[in-house]
Amino acid sequence: MEDGYNVDNRVKGSAANVVQSGSIGVMNLNMDRFALPIPAQLPRPIGTLVNQKHVLNALDDVLDRLNDKPAIVVLVGARGSGKSTAAVYWLQHHDERFPDGQLRADLGAWADHATAPSEVLLGFITSLGVKQADVPADLESRVNLFRSLTRGRSLQILLDDAVTASQVKSLLPGLGRSMVVVTGQGGFGALAENDATFIDVEPLEDEMAVELLRAFAGDRVDVEPDARAALVELCGGRAVALSVVGRVLREAPDLLISELLEELEFSGGITRVTVDGEPAIAAVLDAGYRRLSESAQRVYRTLGLHPGGEGASTAALAAVLKMPEPKLRPILRELVEGKRMVDKIDGRFRLDALVRDHARNIADDVDGSDVCELRKRAFVAWYVKGALAADAVLQPARPWVRGLFPDVVVDAEHPAHRQPREWMLAERGTLRSVAALADALGELEALQRLCVAQWWLYESEKCSDDLVATHVLGVQAAEHLGNLPVKALLLVQQGYAERTRSRFDEAARLLADGEVLAKAQGSAELVATAVEGAGLALFDRGDLDGARRLLNRNVELAERIGDARRTSLAYMHAAKPAGPEEALRLLAEAQTGFRALGRPEQHNLGKVLLWQGRKFGEQGDLSEAKSYLDRALALMTEIGREFDRAQVLDALGDVHAATDPSAARRYYAQATQVYEKAGHLVAAARSRQRASAG
Repeated sequence: MEDGYNVDNRVKGSAANVVQSGSIGVMNLNMDRFALPIPAQLPRPIGTLVNQKHVLNALDDVLDRLNDKPAIVVLVGARGSGKSTAAVYWLQHHDERFPDGQLRADLGAWADHATAPSEVLLGFITSLGVKQADVPADLESRVNLFRSLTRGRSLQILLDDAVTASQVKSLLPGLGRSMVVVTGQGGFGALAENDATFIDVEPLEDEMAVELLRAFAGDRVDVEPDARAALVELCGGRAVALSVVGRVLREAPDLLISELLEELEFSGGITRVTVDGEPAIAAVLDAGYRRLSESAQRVYRTLGLHPGGEGASTAALAAVLKMPEPKLRPILRELVEGKRMVDKIDGRFRLDALVRDHARNIADDVDGSDVCELRKRAFVAWYVKGALAADAVLQPARPWVRGLFPDVVVDAEHPAHRQPREWMLAERGTLRSVAALADALGELEALQRLCVAQWWLYESEKCSDDLVATHVLGVQAAEHLGNLPVKALLLVQQGYAERTRSRFDEAARLLADGEVLAKAQGSAELVATAVEGAGLALFDRGDLDGARRLLNRNVELAERIGDARRTSLAYMHAAKPAGPEEALRLLAEAQTGFRALGRPEQHNLGKVLLWQGRKFGEQGDLSEAKSYLDRALALMTEIGREFDRAQVLDALGDVHAATDPSAARRYYAQATQVYEKAGHLVAAARSRQRASAG
């Protein structure tokens, strides 16, 4: 296992701007200097909106009163009443008033489980330029960081399908000319204390309902007034239902409204998808479904079975449907055109919650439960195969997949093998859903393999929440299968993730359990990995004596195992809590070992140089410290390790501080710029404070 310079960046309590440091002298912090990205997360533009005029006027009134405190507007109404459509329309037509961008989150009112604010904040914060590895683990710290990032800025924030007021309160931005629009069905009275404005979105009156139909189908809706009235009544004034039947009429210009009514009359078989107990939405979605070609219907049903709500790629659908991608692409265009049934977002095909439920129910009725289960298992198999293919490229020296699953054959044709990093990052959320689906289907062997192959997302990107969520299931699966070596590894991996989340007691428990189990299985390598993790957890906590004891033991175990890479890593980690003389000896050994590998690891050689520079500085040999740090800086710059480069710049500032304060300030300023560009705001603030103090 590899680890960089460890800093405890936990943030507790409430604050607008957060700076964590040691001794603070004079400090100047200007959050406006941070060059943050400008997110644009609202759905595609809506051309015209003929309904909800009173809602739009009420939103205009709030905008006219906007000041330096974020405005909160809650659109309350039944499902299908047009809340989200009105909100998106209004926000799109006033985006010039909010130059810092748009954020959007679906809070899960239509899903099985409400979306946790912590997960939403992770998405918001990373959209604003912070690397996921730098996002704190606990909710309170994420709330504080989000409000710090948004303070003084002007953003549009759409919180769609909210469930509770407390869910919304955790997602409010910092002081600034921002506007938060919330949609939901009620129960948000507690937001009154935040000066929220409440707007009721009622079902459309008949006159406006006809106008909405006319926007889709033109004057032909006036040819059959009796049939039109019956259609409006069936839709119950719900904008979503009227929009679906309007699209059906638009896509079938020869279809009479009376004929559409006849079709709807025979669609009563599907009643599970309802709006406030009414079958209207199911009926109109059935009508839209029947207008699709047979091939598109099959793809639609398969999309309903896809795990997770992040959407499916063309490659995933093609694999499950056993259909060539060139044949599949025009079918997907049929589903997307006119937003009839499917959304295409960032190249992925996604159903909203209501439509996904409809597609799932249709699949069960048309294909039967056995076929549906086979397709779900096919999705699981494809994603697990992808994770294993990516692991083979991203972590070729890591032995666990080969050692624990010797029958694995890497699929070199899988898109994950061709673009492993991009695939893993794009499918991160889906892999978490795949683990839950595999558990539900009893695909326990696949679940184990996915968890082991998922490690790169933690080791490289520090996706600790994902790792913990999947490994809870993976440990249970390994225990059920009696696969104790896999269980031991997953306990250790989960322990590393808990360490990153600063849950040191839980990390210690998991790592100790993993070590005991590894000993029982006779796995010296895994025992060493568990000991290493426990030692680094103590180092993170500040227990240098405990860290020295365990990391020295890790060196003994690594030398006994005889793996050159493992031993080199053990030397490097053991140097961190050691005194300068012992540390420099260990680092020299690590450097020799890394250089002797068949494929030298440049980033680890750079880390060794960094720690050599630090230890020479602790020893008082500033000339040697500067020499090693200059070499570390050149190497990190060459291989593009930006965070490590900034750490070297900080270390150079430290060694120059006593003899050349102006040079130290320049190094700290450079480090600040690198941290800011990469979104490491806490580290940037720390470097800026050092520059000011010097």
